[in-house]
Amino acid sequence: MAYRKIYFRIHTECYSSGWSSDTDRAAFKEESRRLFQELGWTVKLGCNGGCDTVSKDRQDLYLHPSSFSGVMDEANTEALQEKLTQARTFYCYHIDRYEEYRDLSDEGYRAELETKRDEIIAYILKRCRTKRSNLYIVDPIAAHVAEHFKVHRLCDRHGNNKIGNQFVSELMDELLQKGWLVSGKMTHGDGIRTATNKERGIARQPAAQVDRQITIRSQENGAPPKKKGRKPSAPSL
Repeated sequence: MAYRKIYFRIHTECYSSGWSSDTDRAAFKEESRRLFQELGWTVKLGCNGGCDTVSKDRQDLYLHPSSFSGVMDEANTEALQEKLTQARTFYCYHIDRYEEYRDLSDEGYRAELETKRDEIIAYILKRCRTKRSNLYIVDPIAAHVAEHFKVHRLCDRHGNNKIGNQFVSELMDELLQKGWLVSGKMTHGDGIRTATNKERGIARQPAAQVDRQITIRSQENGAPPKKKGRKPSAPSL
């Protein structure tokens, strides 16, 4: 089964930015509920101005008068589209398919993130880099990073990304312990930044040392070392 984020784009004559009347709204709701129920979907009535939600097995859709959207088995879209052609208060004119949602366990999710450990570390250090060592980032970096590397799972389809957030938070704690990240107290809360090369004990090699290494390599290859300076002028005729 391939689960995807699906949008059934619909047009409702009596709805633009709002309903033209309570009668039209009631007719739309009654018909949409009936059509889904006839296909075995369970209806959850909307409350506090929200729209109805329908669910079946591991699928659910939010029934807004401009689109029916949610995660569902892609194999069921054609049958549902055919059913919607029976509607009189609206009509479905297009289906949009977006990201795939996988049936992945917590252990499988962590294992997949582990394979990207080096990539995630590089991304964290890039996001936390500041222009000066007295500047810190107070944004929720862990949440941003977790969202960037997020794996869409069926169990997380309503916005939860607990495993991803945990993995990135633990990784950032490790980087703090190693001294790759530095934390500091700021006016608006705790801040964080990438450690400077000096703080990490990484020093640049002097230019003379680099030149010497180049000379040694050239000698090992049997090539004479290149001398610095201006090129000799061509002999006059």
